[in-house]
Amino acid sequence: MNVLVTGAAGYIGSILARDLQRHHTVRGVDMRPMPALEDHRVIDLNDYDQIHAALEDIQAIAHLAWPMRPYEGCAPADGTELGAGVRGLYHLLHAALARGIKRVVFQSTINITAPSWDNWRVIEGETPRPGGAGYTLGKTLAEEVCRVFAQQHPLTIAIIRFGGVFTLEAEGHEHAAPDQHYIPSSCVERRDIARAYHLALTKPLPSPCEVFHIFHDRPGQRFPIDKARDILGFRPQYNADHLWRRGGMSSRAQADD
Repeated sequence: MNVLVTGAAGYIGSILARDLQRHHTVRGVDMRPMPALEDHRVIDLNDYDQIHAALEDIQAIAHLAWPMRPYEGCAPADGTELGAGVRGLYHLLHAALARGIKRVVFQSTINITAPSWDNWRVIEGETPRPGGAGYTLGKTLAEEVCRVFAQQHPLTIAIIRFGGVFTLEAEGHEHAAPDQHYIPSSCVERRDIARAYHLALTKPLPSPCEVFHIFHDRPGQRFPIDKARDILGFRPQYNADHLWRRGGMSSRAQADD
C-alpha cells in the first residue's frame, strides 16, 4: 500500500516511516528535509495545494505532523496548533477525499483526558476535557474533525492516543533512553507506535472512527490497551519490564505517573 507519513522528519515520524517501509511504499512529508527517505517532500500543511499534490498515488495516510516548536530554516504560514494543527488536518482530509483515499490514522494524545486522571483507569470512551491550552485543545478539536469527516464521508479514521515516548535505540536524544529515567504508565516505545500505525492502517474497524490507546503493557495499567489488542491485534514488543519494575524512582517521577 502507498502510505503518506506526515511529520516524517520527527523523532517518532522518522522511525514510523522507516518501519512502515517493511510493509508499504512510503512517502514522507514535513516542513524539514527527510534525507533518510527516498520519496519525500517538504511542504507547508497550511497550503491545501501542496497537500493535494503530495497525495498523488497515495492510498492511506499516517498523520503525525503537529506544530510543536519553531525549527531553523522553517517558516510555515501559520505554526500554531489551531493553524497548521487543526486547519492542516482539515486540509489533509479534504485532499484525501479529493484523491479517493479511504484510510487515515491520526495521532492524538492521552493528555486531553488529564482532568480525569484522578480516576486511575481511563478508557477510550472518557470525555476529553482539554481546557484552554493550545496543544490539548487543538488535539481535541482535531479528534472531532476526524469524527465528523468519518461520519459524513467515505473515510475510515483510526485515532491513536499515547503519552511519553521512550526508545531502546541509541539516538542521542535527551530523555529518550529509558535506563536514564523512570517509565510512567503513559509511555510506549516508538517502534511499538510504528507497529500500531501499521495495524491501524490495515485492520478492519467496527465503525468509521475509532479511538485506541497505544501504551506499553504492564500490570494495573492506567490506560488499558484492551481495545487495541482486541481490534487491531496490537501487542507491544518493547515493554522494558526490568526498567519499570525497578525501585528508587524520584519524587518527580512519581508525580508524573
